[in-house]
Amino acid sequence: MKKVLFSALIAVCGLLSACQSNDEFSAAIVHEITFQVTNYEQYDLDDFTRASGADALDHLVMGVFDAATDAVVGSVTVQNKADGKSSYGTFSVSLPEGRYRAVFIGYNGSRACQMSSSTNITFESDHVPHTFLSCMELTVDGKTAQNQNVVLKRAVAAFRLVVKEALPQGLATFRFVNRGGGTALNAQTGFCTEQKERTYDISVPTSSIGKSNVEISCYAFLPSEEAAMNITVNALKADGSVIKSRTFADVPMKVNRLTCYTGNFFAEDEAAAQFRLSVDDAWSDTLNVSF
Repeated sequence: MKKVLFSALIAVCGLLSACQSNDEFSAAIVHEITFQVTNYEQYDLDDFTRASGADALDHLVMGVFDAATDAVVGSVTVQNKADGKSSYGTFSVSLPEGRYRAVFIGYNGSRACQMSSSTNITFESDHVPHTFLSCMELTVDGKTAQNQNVVLKRAVAAFRLVVKEALPQGLATFRFVNRGGGTALNAQTGFCTEQKERTYDISVPTSSIGKSNVEISCYAFLPSEEAAMNITVNALKADGSVIKSRTFADVPMKVNRLTCYTGNFFAEDEAAAQFRLSVDDAWSDTLNVSF
């Protein structure tokens, strides 16, 4: 698998907000803190090219929350790589003394991130993008180090369907119905807030028709580090009629693991759908299944 080396500097220094009622803190004293995202290896699920810096991800989001109430301090800050700003990857905030929870999200795609609390992070239209997370507890007082390291880690499990045979004429969409995962992320646990069935479509470009070994990937937030999911994939024509449908039962999913099912999806011979399981650790933890 390709690796993407991601390194970004996140500086935290300029927002006046939120007081702690605890007598040991002085709300009148504001401290400047610098958070730095340190280098890490991002084992790619998509087709990224090798890159370095914050622009390896389409969007970066920072939210600071009161550690006791989980109320957002100030406002959640969202940065979009497409804006082309030289400050992409740098966030500014100043914090009165107190206890906080800082949440950082990095993700790809075009859907907006909604972070109303640290326990309920969602994306527009119940989408689940390729998501990276850091959640850290922070006590801000006179002893707090100005420089804090932040490491983003993958927060999703991935399912990839590899269609060995050529995609047939008339195919327009792959419709996925996922059961056993969720669409909302609890940053404190790193798992989904609740399990929720998710149905979504992936359009098939006309340029892919007739091609073989086509890969279709999707992501899920899991209820625990490992979970079994049931994934139904429907191949549809433009009018919505079904060309072929397959259900992959008890798919073994794990956070930061890519589970691949490879085979002849459209084959009528059910013998071609028999599964052979193998493990490939080239991507941190990659599970390959042939069917």
